[in-house]
Amino acid sequence: MRLLSVFVAALLLTGVAATAQQPARGAQPARGGAAPAARLHGNLNQVMRGILFPNSNIVFDTQDQDPAKPDKELPSAEVFGSTYGGWEAVENASIALGESASLLALPGRVCANGKPVPLNDPEFQAALQGLRDVAALSLKAAQSKNKDAMVDVADKMSTACAACHDIYRDKIVNGKPAGPAARCSK
Repeated sequence: MRLLSVFVAALLLTGVAATAQQPARGAQPARGGAAPAARLHGNLNQVMRGILFPNSNIVFDTQDQDPAKPDKELPSAEVFGSTYGGWEAVENASIALGESASLLALPGRVCANGKPVPLNDPEFQAALQGLRDVAALSLKAAQSKNKDAMVDVADKMSTACAACHDIYRDKIVNGKPAGPAARCSK
């Protein structure tokens, strides 16, 4: 049940973020025709933990479990056996991962330490594109219900995650951000 709750929370968070981007009913666009800026509710770490982590785990779980025949002994059985479970859960997770790249790239997003997300860094942009690309591959494999393809996708997902984490994720040494992975700490 916990995994399902996390998944539902991630979907709701995605909906909140999408709603935050839309002007209120009857609101006029700002002068010049531009829509009002999105109101962000989560820092990078919160979006990662609320959307990317649980949804990437659904993709990773397909390596050991057939979404169409969930093993009740495994934690993923809760997601795969739910109302929107089975391969549909994998499709939805893939979509959430692809869409989350746009959420991560919203101007004004900050890292957990309050520093701005490095949106203008070409390596960060490449990592976001890697996430979009692997999410598209995951969706295609899930739609074809191809468990073997999902094993390959899971490997590519690990690589896409590492492309960002190896560079930007804070590494703490003696209580302080350290190493090349401390770019969110500049």
